[in-house]
Amino acid sequence: MSQKRTGWKPIPLPLKILSVIFILWSIGAVLNIPNLYESGLPLLGVFVHGIVAVLIIVLLDIIGPIIFLFALWYRKPWAVLWAFCYIGFFILNSIIAFFAVREQLGLIQILIPTIISTIFIIVIYTKRSYFK
Repeated sequence: MSQKRTGWKPIPLPLKILSVIFILWSIGAVLNIPNLYESGLPLLGVFVHGIVAVLIIVLLDIIGPIIFLFALWYRKPWAVLWAFCYIGFFILNSIIAFFAVREQLGLIQILIPTIISTIFIIVIYTKRSYFK
């Protein structure tokens, strides 16, 4: 049984770019915690504030990407499913936000993350053979 190489070097370039974006995303989430604590964030059509918002940020914007990066680094076969579920949740949240809180957020703040999340899914789908 041959073991596939792990680490940074064998990762395809599109997934490397995505991993850098996920790292920056997590750093941005940490820096944005005080703002979201006060102003809240939309979650499935309602705004959550305070400690609930912070917990959601920690789970979805920090731990979620770290799990994917771990799976990417070690070529875990479940990485693609994790990414689809994880990013799919963001797309679902954006669709619900479009109908429920569009006036509070604005159309651009809903559409841009949805488009970016869709691009992430496409990149992961096209490079899914890396994880097998």
